[in-house]
Amino acid sequence: MNHAVLLLGQGASLLAKLLGAAVLAWVYIKHKRRPALFWSLAWISGAFSIVSDITGNLYVLSLSEALLAVFMFYGVVVLLDEEGSLVGRKLLGALSAIPLIISLYSVFVGVYGLDESWFARLGISYALSALFIFLSGLFLLSSGELYRERVRYLGIGLLLYGLHELDFPIMRNVDWFAPFGFVLGAFLTILNAFLMVRFVLSEEFIHIGEYEVKEVSIEPGVIFVGSEEYGRVKEELKDAPVLAFVRSLDVPPSWNTFFLTMAAAPIGERIRPISPTELPKIVNMSHDFLKEAKEKGMHGVVVLDAPEYLRMYNSFESLAKFLAALRDYVKLYNGTLIFAVEENAWDRRELSLLERLLR
Repeated sequence: MNHAVLLLGQGASLLAKLLGAAVLAWVYIKHKRRPALFWSLAWISGAFSIVSDITGNLYVLSLSEALLAVFMFYGVVVLLDEEGSLVGRKLLGALSAIPLIISLYSVFVGVYGLDESWFARLGISYALSALFIFLSGLFLLSSGELYRERVRYLGIGLLLYGLHELDFPIMRNVDWFAPFGFVLGAFLTILNAFLMVRFVLSEEFIHIGEYEVKEVSIEPGVIFVGSEEYGRVKEELKDAPVLAFVRSLDVPPSWNTFFLTMAAAPIGERIRPISPTELPKIVNMSHDFLKEAKEKGMHGVVVLDAPEYLRMYNSFESLAKFLAALRDYVKLYNGTLIFAVEENAWDRRELSLLERLLR
């Protein structure tokens, strides 16, 4: 084996993991985005795996690689749960501990001499950890439209990284493959660290933009507005922290805007599509936005300017439950819901029920 190539690959991987962990930790400290915290811990664990591989400590290597997979997978679970595109979040969160459990079992087997083979001490737990990294990428590829193409690139990167890690238990001691495998591993590590840093620094991930927010005078709670009054509201809130779900693209550029449409194509650089049937996702996004705004000492505002469009694709009962949940979160975080409604487009009885429900 060419040890110079080996050390070069290990050194490059170690540096990429440490730098990636530092940036991710900074994003968490500044923006309180939990996936960034877990991914930072994942790369720190990955750095320990490289050091333990260099020193030949198979037990630490097994545990650190398992923790890399645990934190990577759980960070993806948290991300998709925040987006509202995940089913079975608690179960998946519990399953994320499997690599660590198997690794601890392998360490136990090795320490007590029950099976001293290399595969029993490291190979099985390493392969399972690689599988969970692969699944992390697969889950990201199946995510919704909230984070757009950046998360898909990261998903592909993690998928390839997991596939390469899967060959480690088999090819680790094959002389002709080892230098090539470590160089490929270093490349995939650097690529994924770059893609992850690029993703967590994106506006989609951070949610509330880094623009300067002016103080606005608006009452907390739910505000019903007509078309004329809505125009004045947009002018007053043009520099405010606003999460908007709209059918009209005439909105301030500083708003975090989602266009309600059945089409999947992006609308523009800052305006993303969201399906009118994804009411739970809209509720989850509004909850996270209002909570984050309050934590940052800002008055969060959610704008819904197309309830009539939502009514076309959802039953009135579903729409009523959706709006009741929005109202509860607005009250909980002392925010404001701007409900822009065209009264002529509604059945009078349904509109009266909504008004009573939202007051």
